[in-house]
Amino acid sequence: MSFEEIATRARKALVIGIGGGGDIIGCIPTARYLSFLGVEVILGGLTWERRVVDPKPGPRRIDELENCTPICTAMALANSRTKTSYGTPLTESVASEVLGEEVVLLDINGGAIATAEALRCAIEKLGIDMVVGIDVGGDSLAKGDERGVQSPLADGIMLAALAKLPVPSLLGVIGYGSDGELTIEELHRNVAALIEKGALLGARGATREDLEIMEKIASATATEASKLVVEAGKGRYGAYKIRKDSRSVYLTPCALVTFYFSSKHVFEFSRIAQLIAYTESLKEADEILRSHGYLTELYFEEGDAKI
Repeated sequence: MSFEEIATRARKALVIGIGGGGDIIGCIPTARYLSFLGVEVILGGLTWERRVVDPKPGPRRIDELENCTPICTAMALANSRTKTSYGTPLTESVASEVLGEEVVLLDINGGAIATAEALRCAIEKLGIDMVVGIDVGGDSLAKGDERGVQSPLADGIMLAALAKLPVPSLLGVIGYGSDGELTIEELHRNVAALIEKGALLGARGATREDLEIMEKIASATATEASKLVVEAGKGRYGAYKIRKDSRSVYLTPCALVTFYFSSKHVFEFSRIAQLIAYTESLKEADEILRSHGYLTELYFEEGDAKI
């Protein structure tokens, strides 16, 4: 089955960034394509901002946010005025203002089990019959043996949750390599392996209109990976440094393409997601990944907090 075949059977889709930070920006091309296909779309993202935005490590609980409407314990509808209890706006707040509509906020503090429950809650209460998780950069496609992976926690939890949903769920990857975690060669290897397994459901390039909206949101945020997608849309390519020059990115025109995969196939491919598929808290998932030798985004944030 293809992306389009799934979409034609759907009335309303949730398109949600799975890695926190600027991943909601990477949702724009998919959301606009689904709208073109006649599907009503609601955008979403995680309550987890990078340390340059939110000084508190980890994702925020819903009860730590102001000016939002809870849907369930771990999910809420956000608007342009949504912020943390200590005054920090989220990227989703900026997206809501630019788009002029509410967006979903998902809290993954409850681990993979509670995250799946929250998504099922959204499916029921919002009338969702298709879910697309969007990752900017492609580290969600890690098999588990790559040395450069530094933020596997959110992606792993979300991938495990997506694989458990009662409606069609897809993983979309945009910004091929723009997060500087998997090398281009590792991405080639893993995408080819997933294609061989029958996981690929389609691909679509961003349009000029998509990129204009992405740039409006990205220019008002601290995101780096999503901004590189916009740069690729201006014809930029080659070597870039991100994360205070700690990561190297080789930007190519492939960054403009969103590749769509079956979330269940990617889950079966990902050792990381399988390790934390039955976790009941973010802390438990983090400890499991660290015990298997993986450094996580929470590890780096907590380290920064102690300096």
